[in-house]
Formats: sequence, structure tokens, C-alpha cells
Amino acid sequence: MVEQGAAAIESKQPAGASDLFQAAELERMGLLPVRDTNYAGALFRGDGARAKGWYHAWTGDGFTVVTCNFTMLVDTLFGIDTRRYLTVRGPAAAMTAYPGYDVESAQPAAIAYIETREDWVTMPIPAGTRFAYTEVEYFDEALREAFAGLGWGSVDGLSALLVELRGSIGWAPGVLSALEEIGRTDPAVAGAPLIYEGSAKVLLGSLVQATVSMLPTDRRSRAGILAAIDFASVRLREGATQEEAAAVSGMGLTTFKRLFKQATGRSWAAYLAERRMHEAKRLLSAGVTVEQAAHAVGYRSPTSFSAAFSRVIGVSPGRWRTASRMDVAGVADEADQ
Repeated sequence: MVEQGAAAIESKQPAGASDLFQAAELERMGLLPVRDTNYAGALFRGDGARAKGWYHAWTGDGFTVVTCNFTMLVDTLFGIDTRRYLTVRGPAAAMTAYPGYDVESAQPAAIAYIETREDWVTMPIPAGTRFAYTEVEYFDEALREAFAGLGWGSVDGLSALLVELRGSIGWAPGVLSALEEIGRTDPAVAGAPLIYEGSAKVLLGSLVQATVSMLPTDRRSRAGILAAIDFASVRLREGATQEEAAAVSGMGLTTFKRLFKQATGRSWAAYLAERRMHEAKRLLSAGVTVEQAAHAVGYRSPTSFSAAFSRVIGVSPGRWRTASRMDVAGVADEADQ
């Protein structure tokens, strides 16, 4: 059973975006700070009752480097403030072995994901769930500085552009090698912080290169596509025609259609629909009704919304809401016992 209820996750992110803001959540989940180590950064160890294994984090200027290998022993809830937060995560292959922190060595799947919503996100974590990965978490200021050369001020747009890259960690040159370098580094050696900082910057450079490779080569066309992506964020609820997006981009319709699909992999209509449905998924998981979600993403008719949601997501919004709320409720019930 979980020793603390769901209300315990109502903690807030401390001032300073690059602080280890999930430290309180780790402790609540049973990963306790280890004092007086010679490791760079912070080390947390499972208490043996709620979690087993370890979690190590080192905080740099605008980013945090994480390696971990732990398993939850009880059902719990994990809460995190995802404001302006981009994460790239890889599997725990060739990870440094921490004496006394061994966990079974099954290889997890590689993933990469981006999270930039300005919300508190809560997710159920069932007993037996294992986390074994290396990741770098980048915050708003670091992202804006890195992508400044593109003339882009929207982190939401960055997330939307890279959303298709979530399924594989090998999509940008240098990503795997940078993560592996972090995972191999002994945090007790004197040069560990330099390796963490260098690898994190190499990885961020790879993200910039990957983004540039998806966009038109000339500055004007690139700025136009980025403007259209930002326009989609602004008009997510009201919707926008392809002609309006082309006008915002400063391109003719034919050129816009070609370059937009080259950058995003889909037509304007499909892109906008997918972004709306992913927002609807988030709202439904948070407990809003199907009708409320439909209105929030710009549909007047719940029937039309349900058809669009089923087409994009693969299940009806009602089924999605029920399944996601059952998962959370089941864990919360355990937490209250």
C-alpha cells in the first residue's frame, strides 16, 4: 500500500527552473537522498519498502542530467510540474554500476519525448514498474537560447515539430552517443560534471541540427513554417484554414503545402487535427467530460469530436476517458487505504 495519499503530490516546483524540482516526489515515492557521498550531484536510494534501486541527478545551467535504475514495490502516484520542459531519454545500456544499488538487468525500450505543457501532471505508477534510463531534461531558458538562431520564440512549437520523433532515440546524430557517455560516467570521478555538461550540450546541438534538417534551407521559408506552427498553437481551439496558415507563413498556397508537409510529415489539416486530439487526450485524462473536451479543442458537436478523436487516436473519447480515469482511481484508492 502507498504510505501517503494523492494529496501528497500537491508540492510546487521551487524557484529556479534548473533545480532538481522532482526531489520531493522521489522521496515521497520511497527514493531517499543519500548523504555524504562523493558523487557529483544528488543520489537517491530506494528504501526497500516502497522502491528499490537508485536515482542520480546532476543539475547544470538550464538542464538536469539523470541516470536511474529503480523498481516500484507499491502502487503510487507520480506528480510533476511539466512547465517548459523537454526531455530526451535513452535506455540504461552500459550504465555505470553503483555499488550496493543493483537491480535486475532487463533491457527497457528506448524512448524520446518532449513535455512542455504548463500544468501539474499526475500519473499512476503500478507496483513492479521499473525505470532504467539515462536522460537530459532541458528547461525553457536553455531551449530558447539554443534555438534562437532559428528566430523561434515558441517552445510549444518546438515540441509540436518534434512530436513525431518520440518513438525512437536514434532520430538525431549524436543523441545515443551523448546519452551513452553520460550513462558510462562514474559520478565519483573529478571530471564527471564536465562530462555531463559537455554531453548535454552535444545532445542539445543534435536537437537543433535535427530541427534544422526538417525545415526549409532558406531563412525566409524556414521562418514561414515556424510562424505557421506557432499559429497552430494560437488557433488550436478556433481552428484555421490552410489558406490562413499560408498567409501567416508569407507563402503561396502551393509552396506552403509542400514545405509544411516536408517539415511535419503531414498536411495542415491532419497536423491541426492531431494536435487538437492530443490536447483532448490530456483533458479527458484529467477528468473533463467528452462534451467539455470537445468544446475546449474547438468542436461544437460532441458527435463530430468523437468521430475525429476515434479516427486519430483509435478509440472513442469516452473509452479513453474511462480507461485513464480508472487507472488513476485504482491507484488513488490504494493510496487512501
